[in-house]
Amino acid sequence: TSMRRALEKLLTTRCLITQLLCTFALLLVVHTFLPSDCPARRVSSEENSAREIQKELKSFRARLESEADLLKKINVHQRNEENLNAAIVQKDLRIEELEETLLAVETKLNSTLRSNKDSPQKYDSASRTGDDSSSSPDTKAERDIDYDQQKNHTLLPNQLTRESAPSGIAVCIIADNNVKELRKTIDSVLKNMPATGFPLFISQLGADEEMTELVRSYLYKEGERTNVFYLQYLEEGEEGAAKPQQSSLLSTDAMHHRWSLSMILETLSYSKVMVINDYLDVAFDFFDYLQASSVLLDEDSSIMCISAWNENGQADFAKDSGSLVRSDVFPDHAWMISSDFWRELKGDWPSSDWRPWINSRELIKGRACIIPQVCRVTVRKAPLLSAADQQLFEQYIAKIKLNKNPVKFSVMDLGFLVKSKYDAYIDQLITASETLESAAAVKEYRGKPGDIKILYDGTSTYVSIARSLGLPPNLKQGHPPASYNGIVTIRYGTWRLFIAPTDWEKRLAHTEEEVNSGSGGGRSSSNAGSYKGGLSSDS
Repeated sequence: TSMRRALEKLLTTRCLITQLLCTFALLLVVHTFLPSDCPARRVSSEENSAREIQKELKSFRARLESEADLLKKINVHQRNEENLNAAIVQKDLRIEELEETLLAVETKLNSTLRSNKDSPQKYDSASRTGDDSSSSPDTKAERDIDYDQQKNHTLLPNQLTRESAPSGIAVCIIADNNVKELRKTIDSVLKNMPATGFPLFISQLGADEEMTELVRSYLYKEGERTNVFYLQYLEEGEEGAAKPQQSSLLSTDAMHHRWSLSMILETLSYSKVMVINDYLDVAFDFFDYLQASSVLLDEDSSIMCISAWNENGQADFAKDSGSLVRSDVFPDHAWMISSDFWRELKGDWPSSDWRPWINSRELIKGRACIIPQVCRVTVRKAPLLSAADQQLFEQYIAKIKLNKNPVKFSVMDLGFLVKSKYDAYIDQLITASETLESAAAVKEYRGKPGDIKILYDGTSTYVSIARSLGLPPNLKQGHPPASYNGIVTIRYGTWRLFIAPTDWEKRLAHTEEEVNSGSGGGRSSSNAGSYKGGLSSDS
């Protein structure tokens, strides 16, 4: 009976399971054939979409948390960087304070040493007393004092002798009383100057104490003597003289130049000197240019100077960094002359403005300077002589660019700059160039790259052309700046432009005769001044 009951239950359970399976299978079949827009089907799809959205939200939340952590780290880094920059600024300020303190201490030390200049006599008298017990420490003290006295002696101006002067091409900065500008010029020169071969002389005008201390600060570096030397020009009978009045500035400047040139080329017997003003910056290849071109002063007597300045060196007209030309107009800035040329100049050096005098045709006698198309110096400020000088500076001189492109002048053949070769070279170029009628025609010219020229017949014509093209319209004793026999050579767009006088061929031929008659520039030539070579005035 119990087995029968168990079997009945089993059969009943099996029937129920079979019924449930059939029911599930029927529901599955019915669900499969339901339309896609059925509410039941739609609910299931929306649930799946909701689950996917939840997953994406969870992933996005995790990514946001990660980016938030990254932003926190960046903010921390920025705060650390700001703190570091602030610390650097504070350190720089502290360094400046220490430098000022050091300069003050050096000034006080120098004053003390000057006031105690008789101290060696005390040590000498002590040594004559025969006190052997203190001989050893006194000997060390005497050595220290001797070193300090020797160093203090070298800090005084005009102490260098011919025997102790280092060899090379002397570079002289003519310094007035502008401490700020002089510091900039010295730093620019020292930054680009080789360790040897170019002793630097700083020639101070007057006895201004601040200027004196500035110059002295460059004589020693880390306890070692530098290649900088101190010159000081004082007007006669005026040690510590007051600054000259405006009316005598040109006279003082002329005498300062004369004294400095005599000191370097005569007293110290240098064969060449480069003179620069205390408001110039020099290019990185300034000294390479000087070294390579200085040979021309020895090889060609028709070359009177080497200059790093070109008054037509504005960015629009100066594009070939390796181009050099001859100019028979003596440059205002950065010029190098030889001791031979100085012997010719010094006897008649004027007591007023020397610039018009040195550009006189009687003095030049067909000679020329070598100048670069792209300047190796630039002018930071105008020499405040007149309102016209200031206007010229603002409109033209301030736009002159400093060379930035490397040029190895030391490996270039500069022989073409010798007069005989250069004159034939420039003659050939101008002859072959295309002639344009006016500056307006130059501006509208669209020909192939090459050489073009404009001819002018007098000063007013040249000034008009210069103004139209944007060149400096000023004349130097009747001659265009940076010109050679009246010929101005510039770059205009992709063309080399010659602005030449109508009689340029005659001028080239005449200067050859002039140089030959003067034996390379001798001052005793009887017909040296017979041809002025200037522009005929049609104003």
